[in-house]
Amino acid sequence: MKLNKIEHTFSSMKSETSDEHVLVISGAIGEGGYFYEGTSATDVRKALENVKAKTIRIKLNSPGGNAFDGLEIYNYLKDLDAHVIVEVTALAASAASIIAMGADEVIMRTGSTMMIHNASTITYGNKDEMLKVHEYLSKIDTSIIDVYKEKTGLSTDEIKEMLNNETWFTASEAVEKGFADSYETQTKEEKEITSYLNSNYSISQKIDAENEIKEIKTQISELQNQSDKNQEVKDKSVNDNRLKSLLF
Repeated sequence: MKLNKIEHTFSSMKSETSDEHVLVISGAIGEGGYFYEGTSATDVRKALENVKAKTIRIKLNSPGGNAFDGLEIYNYLKDLDAHVIVEVTALAASAASIIAMGADEVIMRTGSTMMIHNASTITYGNKDEMLKVHEYLSKIDTSIIDVYKEKTGLSTDEIKEMLNNETWFTASEAVEKGFADSYETQTKEEKEITSYLNSNYSISQKIDAENEIKEIKTQISELQNQSDKNQEVKDKSVNDNRLKSLLF
């Protein structure tokens, strides 16, 4: 997969309406190079080292990149005191899928996909050097398997087969296999709201608006639950009175 196929974006911002910090990672993972830009473990650490928010939300869209940067970011996220949410907005492949495993909560957005595969590299040399590279890649695969096992609870053999086959998951399949915790689907009205926000708001304004919408939905849900409970109490009272009239 060509690492420059997804445009590089890296931004870090505090939401003005909630105790949440948002990190946007788009494009390759790693230091980058002559042909492409990337987001490294150093970039992520510097962006979050002074963040005090209770929730860190990472919007992730990446074809992967350097496995070691992916593993370092994974472990860095695991060590944070904040509640870490990774939203896969389009693609989390290869090293990017490793990053996602470091979150407390992984959300697959509508239409998003995830891909896992064996470690790979480009090399040249004699047969002895090739054998060393084979051993090196095998050890990386073992480390990657441990990461996926911890998140999914799947066996070593199951994950090894998935890596060998370069397995792609739809949003629902990623949840089913344990690589993600939930996936979002949007109604027609929600899609229209998203389209409007994308067209008329900056990234920070859009995030604040999305948080306000989520808060309103939560309040509506809580009111609905309370209404249902009140109705249950009312129905129980009516049934109790009917029972008393039959008994006495």
